[in-house]
Amino acid sequence: MSDTEYIGGMALVAMLVSYLCIMHHRREIRRAEQEEPPGWTGKPIDVTPLKPAMEELHRDYLAGRQRPRGVWFHRKLMGSARRTLEGLAYFQEKEAPDAENRSAEN
Repeated sequence: MSDTEYIGGMALVAMLVSYLCIMHHRREIRRAEQEEPPGWTGKPIDVTPLKPAMEELHRDYLAGRQRPRGVWFHRKLMGSARRTLEGLAYFQEKEAPDAENRSAEN
């Protein structure tokens, strides 16, 4: 197969793929135009019960903060994380392969 035939074949394939992509795009546009978007089926929410809480929060924003956790909570949390990491295989102590051979020789 010569270079000219190869380039011609590739050009033909490129034109065919381009044609198919354009036709697919046109088909999708036609399909989208035919379909009507669905109507709104939701219903509004009633926010009147939230209004007093929001006004209180605007007056005193610190009242909305959660109570800070104590030192013991953080220490327990760090201990839990430490135990979790210690259990991972990456952090387990491994014996060197030479140590097994030395103990078998003695």
